[in-house]
Amino acid sequence: MVTIIYLAMDKRKLTSQTLAAIFFYTLFSVILEKDYSLYTIIDKLKEGVIFGIIYAVAIWFWDRYKKKK
Repeated sequence: MVTIIYLAMDKRKLTSQTLAAIFFYTLFSVILEKDYSLYTIIDKLKEGVIFGIIYAVAIWFWDRYKKKK
């Protein structure tokens, strides 16, 4: 039972970190671009989702590697 709760918290932590990474990537990219049009925001959001997926996979692999040691 404790293991199941621990795994669920791991998923929540990974999800929250990924969503935060997407949000901050998009926010900073739009601010640095200095163009606040809808097209730019959507374009940077797409890039942010790709970044978030790569970030989530990297965190997941790092967590698995760290737990094996």
